Amino acid sequence: MKRLRQWKRNCCIVVLAGISLLILLCVAFFLLIYYAQAQGQVQSALDVVLLIDHSNSMWDKGGVGSDPGLLRVQAANLFVAYLGVDTTRDGNRLGVIHFGGRSELVVPLTPLDSPERRQAIRTAIANPHRMEWTDPLEALRLADQVLFPQRQRDPARQPVVILLTDGKPELSPAPSPAEHAAYLAELRALVDRFRQRGCPVFTIALSSEATDADPEIQTVYRNLWQEIAARTPPAEYHEARTAGDLLRIYHDVVARLSGAETGQPVVDTHVDGQATQTITVGGGLAQVTLVVLRSDPALEVHLLRPGGAPARTGDPDVQHTGELGATHEEIWAITNPRPGRWTLALEGNGTVLAWRDTIPQEDARSPAYTIEMLDVPTHVPAGQPLEITDVTVHQASLGEALVDAGLSIVAQVERAGFAEATFLANDSGRGCDAMPDDGRYCMTVPDPPPGVCTLRLRALLDGAEIARRAVIFEAIPLPRLEITSPPMGASLQPAAPVNVKARIRTNQRVLEAEEITAQATLTASLHAAHAGLLAVPLTKTDSHFAGRFTAPDSPGPITLTVRLHGQTPEGIPFADLVHVRLEVAAPAAPAAGAQQPGAARHRPGWILPLAGLIVLAGAGGVGGSLVLKRRNQAKLDGSLRVLDAPAGQPAGAVLDLPATSSVVLGGTGRKAIRLSEEVPQVVLRAGRTPAGDVETWVTPPAGQDGGPVMLNEQPLERPRRLRDGDVLEVGSYRLRYESLRQASARHARRRPRRKPNSNGGMR
Repeated sequence: MKRLRQWKRNCCIVVLAGISLLILLCVAFFLLIYYAQAQGQVQSALDVVLLIDHSNSMWDKGGVGSDPGLLRVQAANLFVAYLGVDTTRDGNRLGVIHFGGRSELVVPLTPLDSPERRQAIRTAIANPHRMEWTDPLEALRLADQVLFPQRQRDPARQPVVILLTDGKPELSPAPSPAEHAAYLAELRALVDRFRQRGCPVFTIALSSEATDADPEIQTVYRNLWQEIAARTPPAEYHEARTAGDLLRIYHDVVARLSGAETGQPVVDTHVDGQATQTITVGGGLAQVTLVVLRSDPALEVHLLRPGGAPARTGDPDVQHTGELGATHEEIWAITNPRPGRWTLALEGNGTVLAWRDTIPQEDARSPAYTIEMLDVPTHVPAGQPLEITDVTVHQASLGEALVDAGLSIVAQVERAGFAEATFLANDSGRGCDAMPDDGRYCMTVPDPPPGVCTLRLRALLDGAEIARRAVIFEAIPLPRLEITSPPMGASLQPAAPVNVKARIRTNQRVLEAEEITAQATLTASLHAAHAGLLAVPLTKTDSHFAGRFTAPDSPGPITLTVRLHGQTPEGIPFADLVHVRLEVAAPAAPAAGAQQPGAARHRPGWILPLAGLIVLAGAGGVGGSLVLKRRNQAKLDGSLRVLDAPAGQPAGAVLDLPATSSVVLGGTGRKAIRLSEEVPQVVLRAGRTPAGDVETWVTPPAGQDGGPVMLNEQPLERPRRLRDGDVLEVGSYRLRYESLRQASARHARRRPRRKPNSNGGMR
C-alpha cells in the first residue's frame, strides 16, 4: 500500500511537470506569434492601381498635346521600380488601367518581388494606344472591382489608387445639366466607397494649352480632383504644369506611400564624359533609397560607399533595380546605411536627376514634440480671413503646452502644390491672441483661395525644427448676387412694365437652377418715396430669377433691392444684398415754338461760335480724361529687403520699388532695378484688384539661363501675386517683399478679442 501511494505521488508530479512544460511552450508559441504579427503590422503590403489617361488630348493634336512624349509611361515605370525594392513591406502588388472613353485593365494586380515580373509590367504598358474621350468614372469603377473583388477590403493589405488625367469627363456632345449633375453625383458616391474602405485616391491633373483655355476645367474639374483627394485621406492632389513634372510628382507619391521622408533632388546635373556627385547620408536611418533618373538609358551610374567600395546587387544590405541601356531609372534601397558621403560615379552623356529618401530608425520615429490645434474647420469661406486660435506645442514627456521665449511657429498655406502665403503665429497678446507669452498661439490665414488648401505648421525652438503638422481644409467660394436687368441708373417711363432679372454666381460661374439648394432664398422689393415699400415676386427660370413690376406714375427716384441668404451644402452661411437705383422720368412736354411745316429755316449768327466752343471743350475733355487715366493707373507699391546677396551688395539694404507700372529686377534700362551681378530678369508689375486696391505681381523670366527663380522656396513657373513677407530668390539674391499697405490692411481686418478685466468681467 505504501508503494502504491508513492507511485501515485510520483505520477502526479510527472503529470504536473508535463502540464507546466506544456503551458510554458504555449506561452512561448503565442509570444512568437504576437511578435511576428507585431513585426508584420509595421507596414501593410500595398495594392496600388495606376489609372492612366490615354485620351486624344494626351497625344499630339496639331502641335497641342498634354504628353506627346509619353512621360506618363516613364513615370509609371518609376513607380514599378520603387515599390519593387521597398524593403519595409513584403508582397507589394501593382495594377495598371488605361482609360479614355473606355477602360482597359492592361496589368492585373501583380507582385513586384522579382525583376522578371517588373519587366513584364514595363513591357505591358510600354506602347499604349489612343483611347477617345475621357471617362474617369468608368476607370474608377474598374479599379473598385480590381481592388475589392469581394466588395470588402483585405485587412492585411493597403489599397491605393493613383488617378492621372488632363481634362474633364466627355459625357456626350451636349450634356444637359441633369446628365452633368448625375455624373458628378455618381462619381462622388464611388469616391465615398473608396473612403469607407480606407483606400486613398491620389489625383494628378496634367495641364496644357487646351486645359488652360477651358473655363469648365479651371472652375469645376480642377476643384473636383482636389475634392476627391481631400475626401480620401491621406491622399493628395498634385498639379503638373507640364508633362516634365510627372516624374517628380510620381516620385513624391511613391516615396510617401513607402513611408520615406523626401525633398528636393540632391543631384541635378549634366554629364559630358565622366563625373562624380556626392550624396551625404546621415545617421539613425533604417533605410535610404537613392532614386536616379537619367535622360539616356546608356548613361552608366555606379554607387560607391563611404571609403570608395561599390554597392553591388548581391550585397546583403542592397536592393537594386535598373538595367543599363534599357531603363531610365536606377534605384538603390540600402538598409541600415553607413553614415557619410556616398558617391555617384557617372559616365556618358545626358542629364541626371537624383533624390535621397530616408526612413528613420523606429526609436527615432517617436516625436519629442507635437503641434496641437483645436476646432480646425474642414470647410471655410474663400476670400475671407480665417482665424485659428489655441495652437500649442506639447512636449511628449510632460504632456503640457511648451512655453519658451525661443519658440516660434511658422505657417504656410499651399494650394495645388504652390505656396500662397507664409506667416508667423502670434503669442503677443495683440490681434487674435488673448494673452501674451502663455504658449497658446493664434494665426490669421489671409484670404484662402477657392479649392483644397494645406496649412503646414513648423515649430522652431531657437531656430531648430522640433515638430511639424499639416491640416487640409477646403475654401468654398460663396454665392454672390448679380442683377442683369434693369441696369443701374436706368430711366423708366411712368407706369411702364419693368422686367427684373437676377442670377447667382460662384467662382466665376453662373449657377444653374438645380444647383441652388432649397436653403438659399432670393427676395426683391421696390421702394419709392411716394409709394412706400412694394414686394417684387421672383421665380426661377434656368440660370436666372425673373420678375416684373410696374413703374410708379409719379416721377422721381426709386430703389430696387434684392436680397440673397442661405447656407452652402457644407453648412457655411452666406448673404448678399444689391441695391439698384432707378429714376422715373417726367412726361415729355412739347417743345416751345415748334417750327411749322413749310416755314423757312434760319441759322442764327451765334451757332458757329457755339460749335467752335463745343469742339474746344470736347478736345479739352479728351485730354483731361487721358491725364486722369494715367493718374489712376496702378503703380508699384512696397520695397525689397536684401536678405542674402553676393559680395558688393550688403545684406539688409532696402530696394524701394519705383512709382511706375512695372520694373525689371536685374535689368539695365530706364525702368529697372540694377543689381551687382547678372541674374535672371523678372518683371514686377502693378495691377488692381476688383475692389480697386493696388497689388504687385512677379512674372518669371522667359528663360532660365541664370538659374531658377524661387518664390517662398518654390519654383516660380507662372505669374504670382506678391504678399507682404514673400521671399524671392533670384541668382545669389534673397529678397523679401515688404508692403506697409498690405500689413496695415491685414491688421485692420483682424477682429478684436474680448479680454477679462481685473474684476473678472469682460471688456
